[in-house]
Formats: sequence, C-alpha cells, structure tokens
Amino acid sequence: MFSVFARRCRSTTPRPCRFSRRRFSAQRALWRWGATDAEVPEVSRTPQVVPEGVNASAIACGPTHSAFVVDGQLYSYGSNRHSKLGRADSDGSERSPQPVLVEASDGHRPAVASIALGGNHSAAITEGGVLWTWGYGGSLWHGAGGCGQGRRGEVSRPEMVMPFVSQGIEVSQVACGDLHTLVLDRQGRVHSTGQGIHGVLGRGGLASTGEELDFQEVVYFRKTTDSIMAPGLEPQIIKLDAGREFSAAMSSHGELWVWGRNDYGQLGMGFEVMKDRDFCMKYPFLMRQLPMEGHVFRDFACGDRHMVAVTTAGAIYEWGDRRNFEPTAITLPSRYQEGLKGVWKVAAGEGYSFALTLSGELYSWGRPLSGCLALPSDADADSRDARDPLVPRPQRVPFEVFGGGDVRVLDIAASKQRCLAITESG
Repeated sequence: MFSVFARRCRSTTPRPCRFSRRRFSAQRALWRWGATDAEVPEVSRTPQVVPEGVNASAIACGPTHSAFVVDGQLYSYGSNRHSKLGRADSDGSERSPQPVLVEASDGHRPAVASIALGGNHSAAITEGGVLWTWGYGGSLWHGAGGCGQGRRGEVSRPEMVMPFVSQGIEVSQVACGDLHTLVLDRQGRVHSTGQGIHGVLGRGGLASTGEELDFQEVVYFRKTTDSIMAPGLEPQIIKLDAGREFSAAMSSHGELWVWGRNDYGQLGMGFEVMKDRDFCMKYPFLMRQLPMEGHVFRDFACGDRHMVAVTTAGAIYEWGDRRNFEPTAITLPSRYQEGLKGVWKVAAGEGYSFALTLSGELYSWGRPLSGCLALPSDADADSRDARDPLVPRPQRVPFEVFGGGDVRVLDIAASKQRCLAITESG
C-alpha cells in the first residue's frame, strides 16, 4: 500500500496555486498580522514580514494557528493545543514558524501543495492528491474531531487518510471548520467527517447529530438537480469552505449551497428563520435568490459566523454576523465607477472580510478591533471607542503597509483574528 502511495507521489506533480505560473522575482514576501490581545496573540496589527516565508506558495489561518508552504515544505506557528501544529514536543504556543515533518512510513517526504486549518486540527494535500490530517481526533467525553483517521485521540503529527489512498481517490481541496472537515476529490465528489451537530456534515440523518470518525461522501450533490443555472443537471462542485459550525460549496455554474448552523444568519436564509435560534440545515441548501436574478458567483469565503461572496459582475455580497440575514450587496458591480474592478478572491475572519483584485490591490472592511483590517486607522484601534464602529464598505489597504513601491498582493488568508498575505514587488 505504501509503495503504491510512493509511486503515485513521485510521478504526480502537485497542482500549482493560482499565481505560481508567474515568473517570480526574488522580492516575494510573506506577511502576518492580527489581534495582539487575542487568546493566541499575533505579533502586530500592522503586517510584519515573515523571514521564513520567502517564496511561499500556499497559506492558511485557523482561529489560533497559521501555516504556509515554501518549496513544498510546511511551516506552522501559533497554538499547539492538541498538537495541531504537527509537533508533539510542545503543548504551548509558538510565535515563530517551525517546519512540520510530513513523512510516510517508508520515509518518503512528499511536497505539500495546499493546507487548511480548523479550530482544533489541520490538514494538508501533498503531491498526488494525498490528504494528511493531524490534531484533535476526538475523545469519549467530548466527541469526534475533524481528522477523519477512523479513531479518537490526538494525532500528534501529519498522517495520511488511508481510505482515500487505498481507494485511489485523489483529493483536490480541503476545508476545516471547528470540529469538522470537508474534502473535494478530483472527481468532483464531496466528503465530510467530524462532529455532525447542527448538520455541518451535510448528510442528514444520524450524521446531523452524531459523530463521524471517517470520511463519508455527501451524496446530496450526486442526487440533486435543483440547479437554477443548469436545470436538470447534477452540480459540479468546484470549491468548498467551512466556517466555525457551517459549511458551503460552489458549483461550476456559480451557485452556492450552504448547510449547518444559522444562529448568526450565516446561511443567508432571511430574518424569519432567525426566530428559531436552533434552526439549522442538515442537507445542502441552494441559495436561490441571486441565481434567480441572474447573478453568478465567482468566489466566496466562510468567516467565523458570516459569509462573503463576489459575483462575476464584480458585486460583493455579505451576510451573517446578525447584521444581514440574507445576501446584501456592499459594493456595486464593477461596471459602475464606484464598483471594485477585477475582484477574483475574497476571504473572511471573525467580523471582517477581504477582497483581492487581479491587479494586486487588497481591500478590507468590518470590525477594526479585529486587528486585521490593516488600514491606517487600525493602528490605534486599542484607543478607540469600545463600541468598535464598523468599516462598512471595502477600503483599499495601502501598499505602504507592505513595504511600498511596486508591490502587489498575490494571496490572502484569514481566520478569526489572524491573517497572512503573500506579496510580490519589483
């Protein structure tokens, strides 16, 4: 079995990230920032260079830890509770990034292509589409974790999820919530594992109240034909994401399905359902309003308790956090003078969001006290009114916070109150 894995790994090139096809100069940099008064504080509210992150190709943030990849090598820092940093030699917090050993039992060390971090666990995809997980696997007293290793207990270092390997299933995406994990394989099938409370696993039945120690397919997407943009056809899922206790998926036709907890309106189902504080969706639910009006999503992101999405027309919508209970436009489409141009990616944390354009401009909005907006006024957030007035609309993050000059932001990651960004200059 392991020799088969090794052949697969060595003969398959990892899928590059969106910007890895560019011809990079030596002036790529990795930046970190966030709340300095959080449970696991960041070093500064202003972006600071991460020396170990030169030429980083993938980044991810969890609520209390962060990770990045350089030349196939994984690095992590932050809280190591439940060994979610991938190192068993420390149970405290690490402020500086340290390498994580991703090694098969035959000694092969595959290159890491992408990563995802949850509240209590971590996941990575290596060359050949092999999924690895580590961290909190569950306990008899507190229920299942999100590792999907088929057993409870702490997984102190990265381990392959062997059922995928033995069945020849290659994984293309992974997303981690607080105690659950979603996986998209290269055949377009969705899988989930972890604590099923509030229906976060999207499989209804016992999975919506119980615990899953192994990954199981979310068969809804192979049985439904509820698409508005492609009537009668099964949706082809191309992206997954997970919030604290909810999940979402986007199809190739730009439609969104959501499921899980709705206590903050994060599923965008309107004000009426908020009257039931325990309301949740145990199966994926198609957000019908915008597709019925002809809107097609280009990208979306799950924050802690809210969602943000951008349409192909360039309009950004946001909902959740008990502010907006259904998708609400916060920018005009890009054809208008006031609209943002070329937004291709969005990201979200706890009460704040980002939008990244093709030209490398980064925009932020939300709660200044998150410590994550990276706006000029955010530097003195500690001295502002405790009511923390919102920045309601996207504001461009000055290039000066990333060193100034001819700098472009290539990628952004956020979770709770910590952020990472990759920039290129020159």
